[in-house]
Amino acid sequence: MRQLEKLKVLIVDNSIFYRKILSRAVAETGLGQVAHTASNAVLALERLEQHETDVVLLDMSIPGMKCLETMEKIRKEHPAVFVVMLSAGSAKKTADTIMALEIGAWDFIPKPPALNAEKHVENIKNRLQGLFAQIMTRKYTSPAADVLTVAESAPAYRPAPKKQLSGVDLVVIASSTGGPAALEDIFKNLPAAFNKPVLVVQHMPAGLTKKLAFSLNKKCQLPVIEAAEGDPVKPGRVMIAPGGFHMTVQPGSNGDIIIKLASTPPVNGVRPAADVLFHSVAANCRGKRILAVILTGMGSDGLSGIEEMKKTCDCYCLTQSEKTCTVYGMPKNVVDAGLSDRTEDLNAIPARLLQIVSGRSLGS
Repeated sequence: MRQLEKLKVLIVDNSIFYRKILSRAVAETGLGQVAHTASNAVLALERLEQHETDVVLLDMSIPGMKCLETMEKIRKEHPAVFVVMLSAGSAKKTADTIMALEIGAWDFIPKPPALNAEKHVENIKNRLQGLFAQIMTRKYTSPAADVLTVAESAPAYRPAPKKQLSGVDLVVIASSTGGPAALEDIFKNLPAAFNKPVLVVQHMPAGLTKKLAFSLNKKCQLPVIEAAEGDPVKPGRVMIAPGGFHMTVQPGSNGDIIIKLASTPPVNGVRPAADVLFHSVAANCRGKRILAVILTGMGSDGLSGIEEMKKTCDCYCLTQSEKTCTVYGMPKNVVDAGLSDRTEDLNAIPARLLQIVSGRSLGS
């Protein structure tokens, strides 16, 4: 293994004030160092050509070139560089942030208002610390140059199935870092005839989940919405937990199940949390056939919920493969606990979902 070195960071922001704030946060992580800064997109691309860079902190409002165009050029010309978006949170920037995540941004960090930005340095540092730790893990343990590229040529490792599932009553999906792109890859490849309800927990703050649902709804054959209080869980509809709320299911008055939302404290450091949804499914869908899918993301959210659903439901768990994850955290924890029934590359998950839902036997 190569000697661990601090990540070389390029900060791209047209504000000297924010460049100082971000530089301080990067330095305080202890894992990164600001090698260069740039005030616009043109300078940023020049810096990348001239200097070795591991991470780009890219402001959504940079002058000189549209942010998404810059993002695409970085991904194409410097595929080994990790891009973290800096978003101020306006409606347009929120939509652009979703698009950036879908085309390969590693993650995003909300920019605090200038009036109290100094007070948020610790929060930014903590967020960067988690991201840098994951990036360093990938940088120093993976031989691949482009860690975000889905490899389709090599055969996936497929452990022997531990159980079979004859049909499905409900599909539940958990995702975090890298999730928006993974969800798009899956839902774009599911037909309109897919007639099972799908509940999704994607770790995102308020506002972004609604934009994510809107974006996916335009691109996919299945209807995709942000879940709301009291919504019935319907076949053939994808419902995404709203940022800032935990999503649960409860029995409805007509024998169906409905969505309940709660602003209770974060679980596993996040809200919404997959574990909250999964535990409610375990409690309120006893004996039902549940297909759980654990996608790319940091941490272990979803682990205890999968364990509980396997106790009370007929639960089959599908995990995304390490080589196709942006961050192999959430799936790894489920696999290591012996709770994954099958591991698949991202590009194979839609077909596998259709196979499981149809009740057909799972071959190799």
